[in-house]
Amino acid sequence: MSEFVIRPATSADIDGLITVHAAAFHDKFLAAFGIRQLGTGLLLMAETWRRQGSAGLNGMWVVVDGATIVATIALRARITMRQLPAVPVEWLFIKKLGFLRALYALTILSVIDHPVGYDELYISDVAVHPTYQRRGIARIMLTHALAEAQRLNLRSLCLYVSANNHAACALYQSAGYQPTYTHRSLLAWVATRRWRWLLMVRSVQPSPRVGEQPHANNV
Repeated sequence: MSEFVIRPATSADIDGLITVHAAAFHDKFLAAFGIRQLGTGLLLMAETWRRQGSAGLNGMWVVVDGATIVATIALRARITMRQLPAVPVEWLFIKKLGFLRALYALTILSVIDHPVGYDELYISDVAVHPTYQRRGIARIMLTHALAEAQRLNLRSLCLYVSANNHAACALYQSAGYQPTYTHRSLLAWVATRRWRWLLMVRSVQPSPRVGEQPHANNV
């Protein structure tokens, strides 16, 4: 039986990250780049990560099965965010795609974003390769996110999920997340044919100190 391990992403993981994202977020990438330039777009994303270095992968975690990357999750907190290097990666997209297509692609790729609060951990890029879905990996990543929020003494976890993704909504609710806001986006509809997105939030209890009785949680 496979034993999945979650660890921080490194530059050596970039190709594996792209493989997982290409499979899990195919519809969004297809909308951003089009069928003819999909391969070029994925190469540009990999090159962007390489040029940004470790700062670009800050907060990105991978789940591995042996040497194979099978899932990813990004955890963003204000107290751990790093300043990205002043590397003009946009010109890479413009050079390969042209100005208008590059602008469109970059807009679609960042269509659902969230200004991270001082006391919260924002979860994004939750991706499990289709071959490994329904094996409890998403719950492993949510458990890890909770532990990170507790380690950083943050008060809440939050994420966006499509209102039409009923399986994901049920998973998050079973892990203690509740919908607090509905975001409607025409651009998201263009990218994924889903325009209603729920901001789901879970409060975080502090980690018990030595000698204290641990509190039960929903993960």
